[in-house]
Amino acid sequence: MTTTIIHKRRAVSPVIATVILIAVAVALGIAVAFWASGLTSSFSKYEKLGVSTQYATGSGGSWTVHLGGQNTGSSDASITQIQVNGIPISPGNITSDCNSKSCYPVSLTAPLPLSVPSGSSFNVTMSISGSGFADGQTIQVTIITAAGNNYPASVVLP
Repeated sequence: MTTTIIHKRRAVSPVIATVILIAVAVALGIAVAFWASGLTSSFSKYEKLGVSTQYATGSGGSWTVHLGGQNTGSSDASITQIQVNGIPISPGNITSDCNSKSCYPVSLTAPLPLSVPSGSSFNVTMSISGSGFADGQTIQVTIITAAGNNYPASVVLP
């Protein structure tokens, strides 16, 4: 007499296998989406300083120049240099430019570098005097940031 032994193997049903496969695919898709969004957000940050206030006070050879504005970019900005008519100036120091018989001292009262967080405003004040400037003259003030961006502003001396 021959005895037949039947082994019953229990396999995962096709419905459960499909549900598990879809759950794994969705989890991997979400992980890839978060990874990709992290990459793009780091490359899409930028600084943008808008100079909205630019005026000078004083007369007769001595002026105070006021610059103000806001960082409307998505990244923090750091003002590392200010130039007057293309000449870099330093905070608290007198910078003299002697070209074509005219020398003029410029002193910056704000400490540099000046950090401007995203969404916040900034104010820069500097004193200008000397024979290189005159009432009614327009000067070019350029703000330079650590990212290498230039933000020019024209100021008329009263």
